[in-house]
Amino acid sequence: MKRWIQIWVGLTVLAVGNLAAREEFLPLTETRSVSITVPDGFSYKAGANAQGALGIVLTNEKDRINLTVTFEPDLDGQFRTERGRTERLHAEFSNYVEGSKENAMQFTELETKVGAATYCVFTDAKLIGKPPAEFPAGEYLNLTVGVKAWSGIVATFTLFSNDTTSAHYQALMKTLRESIHEKPAPLL
Repeated sequence: MKRWIQIWVGLTVLAVGNLAAREEFLPLTETRSVSITVPDGFSYKAGANAQGALGIVLTNEKDRINLTVTFEPDLDGQFRTERGRTERLHAEFSNYVEGSKENAMQFTELETKVGAATYCVFTDAKLIGKPPAEFPAGEYLNLTVGVKAWSGIVATFTLFSNDTTSAHYQALMKTLRESIHEKPAPLL
C-alpha cells in the first residue's frame, strides 16, 4: 500500500491565519468567494497547488490533524449528484482501499447547509494498534476523503487524522457541513 501521506504538496501560500476561531474568505473569481470557518486551535493557509487549483489547508500540529480542500469549477453540475460525487471519489481515492481496514469504499452523505457532500473514511490497516508516536513521519491512522458541490463549484477534501471521534476531528467535519461555501449576497 502507498504510504498515507499528505496528498497536497507544493502549496503556494497566499495567506496564513492565526489560531483564533474566525471566518476566512477565499476569492475564487472576481465575483465569487468561499466562506471558511476556521475552528479554534487551527492554522489557516490558502493558495494554489501546482496545477493552479485554489485551496485551503487547516492544520492543528499539536493533535496531528490536517484538512485540505481544493476548489474547481463544476460548470455542468456533474458533482451536484450523489453519483457524480461517488464516481469522483472512486476515481481519485480507490487506491487506498487495498491497505485499509475497511477493504472497501463506504460512501456516506454529509448533511450540509449549502450544496451536497459525500465522503468515506479509510483506516490504515498497518497502523492499527500502534500508538501515534510510533507512526512514520507524515502518516496517519485515518484518511477521510470527500467531495462537496454547490452551484458551479466542486470542493474535494482530504482529512488526515489519528481518530474520527476527537473534538478536533468533529470540529473539522462541522466546518465541512456548515461552511466552505459561498454566502448569499444581501438583498439591496
